Amino acid sequence: MSAQQASPGAPHETAARPGPGSRVRELVPAAAGVALGLGALALAAQIPEGTEPSRFSPRWWPEVLSLVLVGLSLAHAAVSLLGRDPATDDSDLEAATRQGTLRLLSMLATIAGYGVLWYFIDFRVSTAILFAALTYLGGGRGWKALLAFPIAVTAILYLLFGVVLRVPL
Repeated sequence: MSAQQASPGAPHETAARPGPGSRVRELVPAAAGVALGLGALALAAQIPEGTEPSRFSPRWWPEVLSLVLVGLSLAHAAVSLLGRDPATDDSDLEAATRQGTLRLLSMLATIAGYGVLWYFIDFRVSTAILFAALTYLGGGRGWKALLAFPIAVTAILYLLFGVVLRVPL
């Protein structure tokens, strides 16, 4: 007697398993990360060097972040190719839904809108609006999530970059 005949749920279980394209699908975020990191590295190379001699030029931090992104993306690709078998380990993943896709696109549009808003409105106001919008899209409700959290994060970012590091915001 075969395994499919022995258990009535066996055909359904084998149909739910991901096919051989699962590993390739896992490489898509890694490839996107490498492309984004290399693009950011190319843009960072266009930042003019400072006139005063120092160990850190204005392009130092963007270059470091770009290289870290490329490195982590390559590590993700290596784990995807050499790691676990996705046919046996993806049981906890749910299928993508239309609501999740819309939520992701809304978050990306919100971040793009933040860049535009920051051009016209002060950093502190636009950043608080960004975090409130992202929190709402992520499912946060209530005054603590939609008011206290964005204000606290904005204050920390402003103190760190605007006051301590003296980055013009």
